[in-house]
Amino acid sequence: MLSFLPDPMSNRLSLPLTLALAALALVAAFQIWALRSQSLTGDGAHHLVAGHQALRYGRNTVNLEHPPLAKLVMSIPSWFAADPLAPELTSREAHRAAEEIFRLPDLQKRVVAARSTVLLLLVGPWLWACYRLSVRVAEILGGSSARRSGVLLVLLLGLSLSVLPYLTVLQTDVAVALSFVLTVLACLDYQRRPGWKPALAMGAALGVGLASKFSAVILLPTVLVSWGLVVLRSRRRDRSSIGRRWWELVVVGLTLLTVVHGVFWLANWNYESERGRAAISYYCHGEGTVIVEDRLLSWEEPLLALERVDPYAAQWWVGFLGVRAQNSIGVYTSYAFGEVSSQGRWWYFPVVLLVKTPLVLILLSLWLSWNRRGRFIDIVRRSELAPIVVTTLLYLGLALVSNYNLGVRHLLPVMPFLFLPPALYLAETRARPAIAVVLLLAVESLLLAPLWMSATNTWFLGSHNPTRFSLAAGNLEYRQNFGELARWAEEQGIEDLAVLYPTLAAEVLEAYLPTARLVGEGDAVEPGWYAVNVTVEQLVPAILRADPDDLRDAESLAAAASGWRPVWQRIAAGEDRGWAAGTFHIYRVE
Repeated sequence: MLSFLPDPMSNRLSLPLTLALAALALVAAFQIWALRSQSLTGDGAHHLVAGHQALRYGRNTVNLEHPPLAKLVMSIPSWFAADPLAPELTSREAHRAAEEIFRLPDLQKRVVAARSTVLLLLVGPWLWACYRLSVRVAEILGGSSARRSGVLLVLLLGLSLSVLPYLTVLQTDVAVALSFVLTVLACLDYQRRPGWKPALAMGAALGVGLASKFSAVILLPTVLVSWGLVVLRSRRRDRSSIGRRWWELVVVGLTLLTVVHGVFWLANWNYESERGRAAISYYCHGEGTVIVEDRLLSWEEPLLALERVDPYAAQWWVGFLGVRAQNSIGVYTSYAFGEVSSQGRWWYFPVVLLVKTPLVLILLSLWLSWNRRGRFIDIVRRSELAPIVVTTLLYLGLALVSNYNLGVRHLLPVMPFLFLPPALYLAETRARPAIAVVLLLAVESLLLAPLWMSATNTWFLGSHNPTRFSLAAGNLEYRQNFGELARWAEEQGIEDLAVLYPTLAAEVLEAYLPTARLVGEGDAVEPGWYAVNVTVEQLVPAILRADPDDLRDAESLAAAASGWRPVWQRIAAGEDRGWAAGTFHIYRVE
């Protein structure tokens, strides 16, 4: 059996414990590597600006499509900085300001500080909560290796390419993922020993989620199911205790409202009604950072009326309704396997998991299922573990019908639950299988570093990898590889690199490659070095052959693709020099 305890007859640590500590240190090293090497994403810039506006100026009026908690956390270093990240902004100025921050001479220092804060205050607690989750489930199932399962779950998550690169990219995903694990843990505690304390913990954990990302509403059924199971057991044992159960549900509700309200108060410490109402109207008229067309016009008056009573609740509902409208419209054009669509595909996220989850974990899970040696069925059968089952099935079910087909990071909230059965099994088996799995994951991550986000689990096939460029958006190219492109250009001694990347602001490129230039639509293709982003080679031909009925605003997309195709083809007629930084096709034009 795998033991993580030191030998009581010796002052030396046992070999398994030594290996576990080394692997955990490697998890931390990978996170530090990622936060220092990955470029600032577009969404990350928006979140950083929005959080800075809230902390420094006390106004949460930009980037309302996400609640402010995660943005406040990542903006703490900028709050203490002598120079502001950006001047005080209105909602109309937010988009341009997110591009302007790339002009800051100390941008990389600020980004590293923001990501380090996220690592300390969000990622660290999430990993600890995952450890506690695995320990608790192992105890419920009667396993003798609870602590080992906790360590192994942390290692499986921290060393996997489907998780590792997304934890500190200045998004809201890790904050809501923390809420998911904490809420499920609180639900498990509540079912074991009902009372006002676990009810308070459920409300606080759910409040963290609702103050971080709107997908946390999925946790409401989890809490209600846990409460309902306790009520049923109480009815069988002592009907007089049912009254207390109702009060515990009230505690949950009041606590989550207090947490959410407190976070919005912190983000609006200098709130002005005139500015707040202007922001609400701006979003309702489809002029904010979410595309809602005219679907919020009928909500403008009710939301403005709510603002008079509770401006923080009004801001939350603006964001929630805006995201719901944007999802129903199908705003984001998603690429997969050579085709584009503005509507979600039911198979998208299952395929994403198959393509992005390390092969060793997929094979292990399949073997456990086939031989019925894992904990899959045990988890489903135990009523005490209903919070895990309900949360996972509901989240994955809603993902199947979502139009937000934007990457594996959107599955981060349920990754711990998906990785839990293999961790439980490995904890109860002999040492060698567990060590082998962890070692394979560590070697894979070392070989892929720091291009984890661009990789698929068939990376070892090289140019023959059939899934290499099968997906786009957050699965492949997320404006995160400019730092690596700059390092490649420096190694090659190339100073006059031209980059073809439609919709990219010149400030973004200049922040990482000061001597490079953006290729514009219709520009002359002069002799020199060119880096063509993979999204060009994916989206341009896919849009031009797509059925217009599958695309939102198909005419504009086709016009844009037609405009970019000539310059791309002129560059591609040059000498093919392979790929750099994972997602840039290099050409030499003579």
